[in-house]
Amino acid sequence: MLTRIALPQTALSVSRLCLGGNRFGGDLDQDASFALLDAYVALGGNFIDTAHVYADWIAGNETSSSEKTIGRWLKSRKPQGLVIATKGGHPSGGQKRLDAASLRQDASEACDNLGVATLDIFYVHRDDPARPAAEIVASLEALRREGLIRHYAASNWRTDRLAEAAAAAHALGAPGFIASQCEWSLARRNPGSGPADLVAVDHAMRAFHQRSGLAAIPYSAQAKGYFDKAANGAAQALAAAYDNAHNRAMTQALTQLAARYGGTPTQIMLAAMMQAPFPVVPVIGPRNAEQLRASAAGLNLRLDAGDAAALLQAGAADA
Repeated sequence: MLTRIALPQTALSVSRLCLGGNRFGGDLDQDASFALLDAYVALGGNFIDTAHVYADWIAGNETSSSEKTIGRWLKSRKPQGLVIATKGGHPSGGQKRLDAASLRQDASEACDNLGVATLDIFYVHRDDPARPAAEIVASLEALRREGLIRHYAASNWRTDRLAEAAAAAHALGAPGFIASQCEWSLARRNPGSGPADLVAVDHAMRAFHQRSGLAAIPYSAQAKGYFDKAANGAAQALAAAYDNAHNRAMTQALTQLAARYGGTPTQIMLAAMMQAPFPVVPVIGPRNAEQLRASAAGLNLRLDAGDAAALLQAGAADA
């Protein structure tokens, strides 16, 4: 069963693994999405991540299909004690959308899609460095005070902007961001293999999390299963994104540790992330219950502190 962790600055207690919803209503149809959500809750999971634009990239798909699929599942199952996080303010048509009106629109539509009165966590999906962080925080605070959102957080914000937002929130006497969601696994992505506006965790960001205690809720936390596939000689489809000298060396290190501790390379990676010196809740994107259970099994592993620290040190984006 999945254990829970308290998110600092909140009264929320969430599963140590967050279920990513980017496939719901898209790569996974409604039946498959419902089955995966059911399996996650059966494991004790209660933390679900989505976004207002998830699966909008599929031609002919209904807009916001991930949120709407989760909303239909919530209406069907009526589960208790879940924490639902979604993201808004994603750029559209080349235009930034972190103005107050756009954030309010996305938050309000997300409530309708999910069938809830208040969003537990509302991330700003991207940053607009040209807009003062204080202005963005003030817009989010207005939504929080109205009760449209309970907490707000950042996705794909650089360390300096997170610090700017924290200072702005302090000046306002506001709680500010309660989490940051950036790309983070022990793999390093090859340059140019992902969207240019994605932000990966580096040493500076890790130090910021450790100083501030801000929770990290990383996406791509399993690097699409690269390490397990590479250990089995089956990572060809991921070569463009992840085949490089660092990742080949990390595959070897994880494979050796997997043999020592009992597990898979990906499970060892998740176990190391659980031992970071700040709260970490990886977002995972399984396609089925079997993959979900394999990820959850990694939480049962406890690494030697030196092994965990060495992996985390080597795995930062700028190591």
